[in-house]
Amino acid sequence: RGEAITVASEPLEIVLVKNPSGFRLSLASYADHPVDTMIAINDLYADGRDMSWLWDVDFASFAERGVSLVSGLRAFDIALRLQYDNVTVQRVIPDNTEAIQEFLRGEPKPRRIFCTYTAMLAIRRELAKTYPLEAIE
Repeated sequence: RGEAITVASEPLEIVLVKNPSGFRLSLASYADHPVDTMIAINDLYADGRDMSWLWDVDFASFAERGVSLVSGLRAFDIALRLQYDNVTVQRVIPDNTEAIQEFLRGEPKPRRIFCTYTAMLAIRRELAKTYPLEAIE
């Protein structure tokens, strides 16, 4: 449910999230490795239209460091959800293409993106313009 690529000699991890238990497990798996974080949430048919499950995820592990950027069709929804767990969101950029470009600007550093399926596809499409990625269908 994830992959890692190298961007400017630093790891970029892309983590697929589809439901509350999967998101919680992903957060727990990466809790010991804090990095610059982006969350991209879409609600297209392939993602599932009902994103109310985001309220069943505990995002408190982000409270200390915050989240650098949220994106996707439900960017404002995830930003609000994070606010309820006292998580600071630095930027909200609904367009996934614009968001990934902004997320990768600046100094090289380890980064992680938690994303729904269609957001992952959009992000991978943009990354594939610059970085070698395995094709997925």
